[in-house]
Amino acid sequence: MSFEFRVSSFESQRRRIAGAMSKLVGLTGRTFSRFARADQQNGKTSRQFAAAEPETRNPQRETFFDADFLKKLERLHLIAKRLDWAGAKGEHAASRKGYSLEFSDYRRYQRGDDLRYVDWNIYRRLDRLLLKVFTAEEELNIYLLVDTSASMASAATVEVDSAKIGYAKKVAAALGYIGLKNLDRVGGAAFSSSLQAPLKLGRGRTQILRLFGFLNRLSCAGPTDLRAAIHKFTTLFPHPGLVVVVSDLFDPAGWRAAVEELARKKYQILIIHILDEEEMQPGFLGDVALVDAEGSRERRLFVDAELARRFQEELANYFRDIESACASLGIDYLRTTTKVPFDEFVLKSLRQVSSVT
Repeated sequence: MSFEFRVSSFESQRRRIAGAMSKLVGLTGRTFSRFARADQQNGKTSRQFAAAEPETRNPQRETFFDADFLKKLERLHLIAKRLDWAGAKGEHAASRKGYSLEFSDYRRYQRGDDLRYVDWNIYRRLDRLLLKVFTAEEELNIYLLVDTSASMASAATVEVDSAKIGYAKKVAAALGYIGLKNLDRVGGAAFSSSLQAPLKLGRGRTQILRLFGFLNRLSCAGPTDLRAAIHKFTTLFPHPGLVVVVSDLFDPAGWRAAVEELARKKYQILIIHILDEEEMQPGFLGDVALVDAEGSRERRLFVDAELARRFQEELANYFRDIESACASLGIDYLRTTTKVPFDEFVLKSLRQVSSVT
C-alpha cells in the first residue's frame, strides 16, 4: 500500500515521505503506508507519481558496478545454511567425499579408480600410486525476489535509480554476482500483486549478463501481494535454496504469511528491508491529503506534533515486530535506507547476517 500526498505549505525539497499514518488515521491494514509528495498548483499537482515509467537503458550495457567494486565483491561468499539436500558440486563444503574442486587428502589407488586423479608427481618420486581425494561440495540455489510494486519508486524523482527500486536492483545484482562467482545457480523474479518476469536458474559467469539485464528491465507498477507472489514462486522454483527478498514490505495484507510459507517449505530466507530516509523521519506538519499511489483512496487530515510523535512510535513498533518475527522463524533480516552508501551496505552490513561471510 502506498500513498501520494499533496500539500502547499511544505518545503520544496521534501519530495518523498512514508510511514505508519494508515493506522493512526484509521486506514485499513496493519502495515505502514508509503507517502510521496507533489506540490499543488491551481488545484492540480505539478508532479505525479511516475512509478510505472519504463527504463530505456540498454540492458546489455548495464553492469551496475565499476571494476573496483566487483573486485571487492570477490571477498564475499554466500554460504549454505540449514540445507539438507545433496546438490551438484559447487563451492559449499559438505560432509561427504568425492571428486570436486577442493583438495582434501590422498589415498591408495584401487583397481577401477579414475586414473585422472592419480598424483603422477608422487608416483615418479616414490613409485607409489596415490589418488587425490577432494571434498565433495554442495551447490546452492539462490533466488532473488525484487519488489517492483508502485511504492518502490520515487514520487518526485524522475531517475528510477534514485528511488528504492534502484537501490534494490543493485543489492540484488551484488548478491547474484557473488553467487555466480561461487558457481552457485542464480535465478529469481520480480513481484508486485503477483510474481513477474521470472529469471531461470543459471550457473557460471555467463549468467551474470543475463542477471544484470533482467534487473535493468524491471520497472515499478501496481499494488503489493507478497503472499500470492511467494506461493507462485514456490510452484515455479520448488527446490529449496536461499531466497533473498528485497522489498519495502509495504503490503496491506501483511508479509508474515508469505515468509512463513517459505520457511515451512525449507527455504533459507534473507529479507533486505529498504526504505527512504524520509519514510523513517517525516517532517511535514499541517493539512495533508494522503492519496494511495497503489490504488485510488484519499484521506485528508491535519498533522500536528502529537500525531507525528505517534507516527514515530508506531513505526518503531512495526520494526520491532518484524525483527521479532524474523528471529522466531530463523530468518536473516537487515534494514537499510537509500541514504546509506550502497557499497557500504553490501560490503559491511551484509556481513552481519549468517547468509553472507
